[in-house]
Amino acid sequence: MSDITFPPAWAPAQTFSDGRVGLDITDGVAILAIQIPQKHNALDEPATAGMVEALKAAEDAGARALIFTGIGGKAFISGADLSGFEGPRPTGSDFVDRQRVLAACPIPTIAVIRGYCIGGGLMTAMNCDFRLASTDSTFGVPAAKLGISYGSEGLASLVEAIGPARTRRLLYVGDRVDAETALAWGLVEHLHAPDALWPAAMALARTIAGNAPLSVRATKETVADLLKDPADRDPDRIAEIGMTCRNSRDFREGRDAFREKRAAQFEGR
Repeated sequence: MSDITFPPAWAPAQTFSDGRVGLDITDGVAILAIQIPQKHNALDEPATAGMVEALKAAEDAGARALIFTGIGGKAFISGADLSGFEGPRPTGSDFVDRQRVLAACPIPTIAVIRGYCIGGGLMTAMNCDFRLASTDSTFGVPAAKLGISYGSEGLASLVEAIGPARTRRLLYVGDRVDAETALAWGLVEHLHAPDALWPAAMALARTIAGNAPLSVRATKETVADLLKDPADRDPDRIAEIGMTCRNSRDFREGRDAFREKRAAQFEGR
């Protein structure tokens, strides 16, 4: 695995929580990186708070896609820093609340995983829309080896992605699975060689950022609505965002660009 040059030439324009989190935005693509390589990017309370601040800053800046990663190449996030949280366990209310912010982020999010993706790191990745990983990554949830538990909300995205049996397998045994197993199970959607991971992630983010923002965000909100219990769904809201897209300048631009056989220039209006 590589050193702290992952992501390549990383020099964030903004940092949060005493440098634990970095953020850079270029051409509509935000990169949010956990920057605690000396602890394999283990999340403490300030880091999760900095993550929330960075997500808000990216949204305020109008980012159209967001890559979430960890610097150094040895770990995406190696879990929660057990010494860095108030209270008895790092799966408490602050950690869960801040994970909700990531899950609800209106920007399309892409977890880019190199190295360890363990415990709270895997839960963080599962709260992103996509997960791309290097072939040398490893995944696991060692809750049973630490005497901690995850509530139903914390495990919901994991059960949804890989099913109850595989979720039980991960948590009961507490060992790690390799990248190929993670792909086969559905923990990640794409695997890449370590040197190909970042270019693939940037290509995906730039493609998303180049599409109509209102349409992309409408899809994100609609999929989230479909994953709710039927009684909690909001069909009126889904109809509203559909009409917003239909009446937007971007719709007219997309239609005209298709007719004129040119690339569309979307404004998010």
